[in-house]
Amino acid sequence: MNCPDCATTDTRKRAKKTKCSYATFFCPNCHRVFNERTGTPFHHLEFPTDIVLLAVLWRLRYTLSLRDVAEMFLARGFSFTHEAIRDWEARFAPLIKDQLRIKRQGQAGKSWYVDETYESIS
Repeated sequence: MNCPDCATTDTRKRAKKTKCSYATFFCPNCHRVFNERTGTPFHHLEFPTDIVLLAVLWRLRYTLSLRDVAEMFLARGFSFTHEAIRDWEARFAPLIKDQLRIKRQGQAGKSWYVDETYESIS
């Protein structure tokens, strides 16, 4: 992994992991310790990335209130407030939207299913 400070590729993986079980790295050039999420929009989150993205995705995909999403995750053992979900949605919904648009680009129109009642014969 590249160092986010000096951009060197000569980094070493450490045995110690973060509180959310992410790998940590050491840069011998600038003597900086960083983890997998350093330099990404997910760096300062207290919860795992997949949990945060799942909460935002559920909020966007289904018509759930902020409190409903927080309550659903509370039943699964993750305790956070509806305000945290609101902040995550503001931060990560544009990222999810951009990734979905990139994946779906050019996919519409590959195959067409036409009902024969709408065909015009000329």
